Amino acid sequence: MDILTISIVAVLLVVATIIACILYAHKTYSAVENVLDRILARDEKLYMEITGEKRISKLAHKASRIMDVYISEASQTREEKEAIQGFISDMSHQMKTPLAGISMYTDLLLEGNTNSEEQQEFFARIKHSTDSLQWMMDSLIKMSRLEVGAIQLLPVCQNIKQALSDSISSVLAAASKKNIEIMVNDFEDVPLVHDKRWTQEAIVNILENAVKYSPEGGIIKISVESFPLHTKIVITDYGIGIDKNDWHKIFKRFYRGRNAKSAEGAGLGLYLVTLIMEKQGGYVMVDSAVGEYTSFSMFLRNSVT
Repeated sequence: MDILTISIVAVLLVVATIIACILYAHKTYSAVENVLDRILARDEKLYMEITGEKRISKLAHKASRIMDVYISEASQTREEKEAIQGFISDMSHQMKTPLAGISMYTDLLLEGNTNSEEQQEFFARIKHSTDSLQWMMDSLIKMSRLEVGAIQLLPVCQNIKQALSDSISSVLAAASKKNIEIMVNDFEDVPLVHDKRWTQEAIVNILENAVKYSPEGGIIKISVESFPLHTKIVITDYGIGIDKNDWHKIFKRFYRGRNAKSAEGAGLGLYLVTLIMEKQGGYVMVDSAVGEYTSFSMFLRNSVT
């Protein structure tokens, strides 16, 4: 075979190789494009049809995983955005009433057409609205810091009676104004795993609700009962009660039960209670009958001996 023939054969082989590569590349590109299109269309039959081509199959699975991650992150971002928007909307709604009151009574005072008795009343109402806003802001700060872990609870094994006693002392003045008696059943002081300051905050929130929704001259009962793993602190009032459909909802941020609409409140207290209890390995439950009673049960871990 002469040199010319060899050269021609070599050229033909190169051309054939190039054509084959182009055809293979085109086929692969078309296959990849088809896979990506079907992944974007969320075609569930895709994997059953391409199992014979291992490389394309691997590509499809990797691309699908990337798509799933993207969709998951996009969904999470959307949920977080909606949560933030809902939070801002709820917060604005809760602040509207006290701010409107402050504005109205300030305008009346500035007009100068009020006597001293009316001025004192308006100042008192402005002070009440300001206190409500202050409480709301304090609660929001505590809530947000607890949610992101900026506040670290330090639950240690210590007796519960002092925290319970201090909590009751915090609401005695408000209870006395409504002539409400707070009765505590005798119990043995037990060591429980809890952060005293924050546990007291949770108990106070429930006691304040009990005072708020109890009738004049009512009774609030407190009992403590121990179980093998947890000890239960039960706070019971005999006020307006909570509809059973609201039992799980009342622990959500800004939610207020349908029976509580007429009373002041921001729907933050019980949400804070839930956060505080969960941060120290406990939990809270409710039992109630409309117009009869409401019992909140707070469960804290027993000491490990």
